[in-house]
Amino acid sequence: MAFLGTFFTLSVTALGALNVFLVKRNMTGDFQCAMLGFAGGVMVSASVWSLLIPALERSEEAGQVSWLVVSFGFVAGVLLLLGGDWIVKNKFNKKNRVSLKSHTEMLVLAVTLHNIPEGMAVGLAFALAAGSPADSSLLSGAIALALGIGIQNYPEGTAVALPLAADGMKKRRAFLIGSLSAVVEPVFGVMAAALSGTISCLMPLFLSVAAGTMIYVVVQELIPEAHMGGRETVGTFGFVVGFLIMMILDVALGGD
Repeated sequence: MAFLGTFFTLSVTALGALNVFLVKRNMTGDFQCAMLGFAGGVMVSASVWSLLIPALERSEEAGQVSWLVVSFGFVAGVLLLLGGDWIVKNKFNKKNRVSLKSHTEMLVLAVTLHNIPEGMAVGLAFALAAGSPADSSLLSGAIALALGIGIQNYPEGTAVALPLAADGMKKRRAFLIGSLSAVVEPVFGVMAAALSGTISCLMPLFLSVAAGTMIYVVVQELIPEAHMGGRETVGTFGFVVGFLIMMILDVALGGD
């Protein structure tokens, strides 16, 4: 059940990445800025509603010092992405024929890292339901969580694939990478379900680490790029739309 739930979330990410085939190869500057702003809005909203708030709540439920755990994880996420960005720039780009912009590389890395705790959350939810088969509400809750996270992944698939195509990558490859950004969800979802007895106490830390990576990318790369060339209004409008869509999906579908 954990595998099926997380495979669904992966599939919806792939559906979002399919949007790369619906846009023209030569995207205008306004469209690129709007999409960068949209990606930033999606990531900030997901960081708050899907990661930081649940991390605080779960940490308190576990009897931990919530602000300390979440703050440590948040900073660790920033440092982790700094290290990952250095590796990508110094190792990956030397072998890659397509020269990707810094914000695109970091966007893919951050979204992929953010999908790890989401997959784990789905896996743990199904493990909890399996441990109490008499309580049907737990299974319903796990299914609802998988549905909510899956639908949230749709704009994320789009937000990853379109910048890759804008950087000159072939659309098929951009679609593949956009889809595979969520492949970690089934892997870590099944792993979390198998290790549910020992890993649940670490979920607040994993959630806050993912939030740190996403906020860093937005502030360091996406917002400045979205405001390049005097297109501040377009980039800001894209950010607002992305934030609202993700917030509505998070709250309405119970993805947090």
